Amino acid sequence: MAIKNIVFDLGGVLIDFNEERMLRDNIPQEFHKAVSAATFHSEEWKMMDSGELEVEEAVDKMLEKLPEEIHQGVRSMIVDREVQMPPLKEMTAVIDTLYNNGYTLYVLSNCAKWLHGYLPEKVPSGKKFSGLIVSADYGIIKPDERIYKILFDTYNLKAEECFFIDDSPANIEAALKLGMSAHCFKDRDYDRLKADMISCGIRI
Repeated sequence: MAIKNIVFDLGGVLIDFNEERMLRDNIPQEFHKAVSAATFHSEEWKMMDSGELEVEEAVDKMLEKLPEEIHQGVRSMIVDREVQMPPLKEMTAVIDTLYNNGYTLYVLSNCAKWLHGYLPEKVPSGKKFSGLIVSADYGIIKPDERIYKILFDTYNLKAEECFFIDDSPANIEAALKLGMSAHCFKDRDYDRLKADMISCGIRI
């Protein structure tokens, strides 16, 4: 069955969510390990993505674990999204080509509810997306297969007609298991992405 729909993750695919760079730009080196554990790899981060905590609530809880001298840097790293997580501009040409070739575009993201105010305005070509599923709206995060099924049901999609792009191998594995075609963009290799699309019959 031909691919009709392209589904994008957000962080690491449409925007530059890069933990190492964000730590380097905001936090002194000696605190990197502690900050990483207290933020990106914390229960509070998962609760933010699942909608159990609002962003400010989550940040306040994260800061309780960290020295006061770095609180401002940590807060900026998480809250100042437009600076810390800029769009991956190289993906704009991919989006534009797919859209112009008749594919319908969607976003499926593990993210807090702030994403509703970020897409489409803050992502180049964001207005070309036809739908958005945000984990915090449902209390379910990838790779839980239920959130993929929410995408299918919400937009009346067939898994076998979808090509999914994500930077998490676990999320890709779940998509493949459900019958989607998929590509792991962890290496940010645009040539490899396009080659995988072409092998699936996608015009890119």
